[in-house]
Amino acid sequence: MAAVLLLTGCTGEAKPPSSPPEIAAPTPSRLEGRPVDLAGYRLVMATSPPSILDPATGVSTPLPGAPAGDRVNDLLRVGKSPVLLSAARCGPSCLEPSDVFVYGDPKNPPWKLGKARSVAPSADESGVWLIRDDGNDLCRLQYVSLMGAERDRGRPAACTTAVRQEVPQGLLITVNSGTATAEDVLIDPVTGRAVHQFPRILAVTKDRLLLAELTKFSVLDLRNNQRTMVERPVANGSPGPVVPSRDGYKVAVVFGDPAWAGTSTQTADVWVLELDTLIWRRAPSMPIATPLKQVAIDWTEDHDLVVATDVVASWHVGRPEWLIVKTPLPADRNRPVVTVDEG
Repeated sequence: MAAVLLLTGCTGEAKPPSSPPEIAAPTPSRLEGRPVDLAGYRLVMATSPPSILDPATGVSTPLPGAPAGDRVNDLLRVGKSPVLLSAARCGPSCLEPSDVFVYGDPKNPPWKLGKARSVAPSADESGVWLIRDDGNDLCRLQYVSLMGAERDRGRPAACTTAVRQEVPQGLLITVNSGTATAEDVLIDPVTGRAVHQFPRILAVTKDRLLLAELTKFSVLDLRNNQRTMVERPVANGSPGPVVPSRDGYKVAVVFGDPAWAGTSTQTADVWVLELDTLIWRRAPSMPIATPLKQVAIDWTEDHDLVVATDVVASWHVGRPEWLIVKTPLPADRNRPVVTVDEG
């Protein structure tokens, strides 16, 4: 983004807390746990066409109002509302800007926010930040409420900028997204001023940034700019999906290994980092053998972690087992899912 300015100066760095010895990974298997009949949530899934799954019954129905045909679909959650991004193909490796749909209730038709190259939730979850495409390689950053009200026309932005998440301290973006020179920046969305900039910011919550270092992680406390190093919980695997809990106190990380122990087996290893204590909690039954492109995670309002692989399961941090709803999942789904609580 042309308007982004880099900060000068440095941040304080704290000594890392003592870490327990690394836990050796057992032989991967299927996800195991206690079977249950009721889930208490539904999953909005980026299938083609997009669908909503009731894990308790196994019934999957198309999202009303979602575009049909050969399209690439993506999902995010803004507050309690699923937001669908649906893009038509313009070539083998080319996508048009996405149509953006907001679902107040996935059972009812959505309303449309127009087209965008990228979408991110606002800090108060009442709207979204969009990268609008004005043609001729001209784009702009704009705020729009979930009901479609535009605050203003916005400000110029590079078309390769991807917006990711707003928190009270700023808007997380990726500059030159999808390229070798990509850089993650927390900016003031009003002025474009850079608040923090790092090669890779895995996640942002209202108080903290989770950063990927060369061999470790670090957590930057946005309240005092104190940066603390955090050991990786496992040596193998790369961090894939990283999803903060809805209250912002935990971050779930999926470590994916495309060739476990030198074999053709793909594995996923789910860990939760508690941001107050910087202690890792390994989910039960990990690692699991599963295609990495089909591992999806999200959090419920009750702070349960939901994972969708070959089954759908939920886990409350600290409990000894997953609660598994053994329901078939669509084979053509993409990774993103949004958990919608029943009620």
